[in-house]
Amino acid sequence: QTCALPIFLRAVEVDFASVLEKKNALVSLRQIIRELEGAQAAMWSPMVLNGDGFGVLANHSLVMASYLSRANAAVIDLRMLHERG
Repeated sequence: QTCALPIFLRAVEVDFASVLEKKNALVSLRQIIRELEGAQAAMWSPMVLNGDGFGVLANHSLVMASYLSRANAAVIDLRMLHERG
């Protein structure tokens, strides 16, 4: 899903550009796209390791969860912008 969502959200950015600009929501949408792309960044490890910290045995699932959590917060902000009108 994190692979497909940035593509859909770029389409939303184009299709709903006028609405997003009117509600000053372009920044939030671009932040969501940026965080989802960060979750897909290439790993330098030949396998997924779930050690501790961000060293050689980095906890990749924790790093990915961090990106998705920030994307989720940006989605909530975007939703609040649209609800306020």
